[in-house]
Amino acid sequence: PTAAPALGVFRETVGEAEYYLLMVMPPAADTAAATAEDVPREIVFVIDTSGSMAGDSIVQARQALLDALGRLGPSDRFNVIAFDDRPDALFSAAKPAVEGTLRRARAFVGSLVADGGTEMRSALEMALDGAAEPGVIRQVVFITDGSVGNEAELFGVIHGRLGDTRLFPVGIGSAPNSHFMREAAEIGRGTFTHIGATREVGETMAALFAKLDRPALTDISVNWPINASEPEAYPATIPDLYLGEPVMASMRLPQGTRGDLVIAGDASGAEWERTAPLSNGREASGVAALWARAKIAELERERYRGADPQTVREQILQVAVSHQLVSQYTSLVAVDEEVVRPPETELTTDAVATNMPAGVDMRMAGPVPDASPDAEPEIRPDADTPPVRDASLSAPHPDSVAVIRSMAETGSPVRVAQLPGTATPASANLAFGGLLMLMAALLLWVASRRRQFA
Repeated sequence: PTAAPALGVFRETVGEAEYYLLMVMPPAADTAAATAEDVPREIVFVIDTSGSMAGDSIVQARQALLDALGRLGPSDRFNVIAFDDRPDALFSAAKPAVEGTLRRARAFVGSLVADGGTEMRSALEMALDGAAEPGVIRQVVFITDGSVGNEAELFGVIHGRLGDTRLFPVGIGSAPNSHFMREAAEIGRGTFTHIGATREVGETMAALFAKLDRPALTDISVNWPINASEPEAYPATIPDLYLGEPVMASMRLPQGTRGDLVIAGDASGAEWERTAPLSNGREASGVAALWARAKIAELERERYRGADPQTVREQILQVAVSHQLVSQYTSLVAVDEEVVRPPETELTTDAVATNMPAGVDMRMAGPVPDASPDAEPEIRPDADTPPVRDASLSAPHPDSVAVIRSMAETGSPVRVAQLPGTATPASANLAFGGLLMLMAALLLWVASRRRQFA
């Protein structure tokens, strides 16, 4: 195997356009490990300590961060930022990863508790306000459960402050905001990692930091044929190449365009460049759809850069309809002509209280009224409407009671949904299975005794 990245070019002709997909594949892991050199890094760890992280999430986050600190090398610089409703940095600026600074970092991380609100913007600004020295890769590892609602605002911060920094969100817990974290990774030229259980922390974080330790290719640029008229290539900025994760770029050209693709980058401080003729592209279906999806994603990001939302919407609609893709404004619809509701019946809307994600302490997720586990919620949407009650609800969970009361106090109609019990009765099944095995053993013994005395 070779330690150099490999290239693949695919194409598809649709109508009067030709679509190309470029794949840059990293070298084999064993060969890369034998030839790669440590790249100096400045790495900033950001950890969410807001109330929504209480429970398993903060335990996982602390352990993940301690594991990450243990992987830092002598050529690395680092800092740790914890945030709830305000950010708190361990150091005023990144420090060398030596025994003294690492000892302070471990003590800082070990003392973190989950409390307070979630103000992610100030922590993002603090982490991204910095620039690495020449020859140093700057990485930000952002550990959070992703419980945020101001996504567009945060995307704007990343767009405006990222610079040469690479952003790697790590989702903690059973229900991170995957849309926000994946998009933040795309914008930040990084990758999204999800850790759902404590037992996954060591293996998952070890794989992430092994990848971050030695990028195969950075600062990648793709020069498409110079004779192409108004080429449309996506993504606008090519992410770095890491082991096990190929990088892809797509482009639409007028039919009949000829020329070469020139791919260049930095391979551990050495210049790397390859040329791939378009004529060598392999025919493959689906290349046009991949280009269209990449364009839609780039158009959606234009809104974070201040583009007119209506213009962006029209452009997305045009691409999605012409390529028959599902998008934010288009969908695949199944039409059923059977009428199930009389036209004269008025539609109503109910607010439904749902369960919290596993591992989240409801008392820490936000202010709720006190509630007793034995108290039955008194739900009165308004003075003229009788209480709405689900007859299947019995012994409500205290968190559900608190949420219901909070909603009722605002005057919102509430209907409590009792989730179906879909889990199997494992203990009963085990006991029944054991009884059957005992009976089978008894029957075998009786049969053997009969043969013995026959």
